[in-house]
Amino acid sequence: KGLTKTMLSEAQDAQLKEVVADTLGIGEDEIDPDLSPQTNPAWTSFTHLTLLSAVEESFGIQFSMDEMASAQSYAKLAALVGSHL
Repeated sequence: KGLTKTMLSEAQDAQLKEVVADTLGIGEDEIDPDLSPQTNPAWTSFTHLTLLSAVEESFGIQFSMDEMASAQSYAKLAALVGSHL
C-alpha cells in the first residue's frame, strides 16, 4: 500500500486510519486521501470535531481552530498531523 502524500510513516498512517475508521464507524478499507465530508455521509460537522479531538489525543498533539477548519479530507488531516510530529 502506498503512503499518502504526507510526512507520516506507515505506522502513523495506520494509526490515523484506525482513529478515522473508529470515529466515523467505517472500515479502514474505505479510507483514501479523498475521504471527506463530501464523499462520506458519516463525516458530519459533529463527527469532524469528535474526529479531530480523537486524533489530537491519539497523537498527543493540538490543533488550532484554523487547522481544524482546514482538515476537510483525509489527505489534509494526514498532512496536518504530519506537520505536528
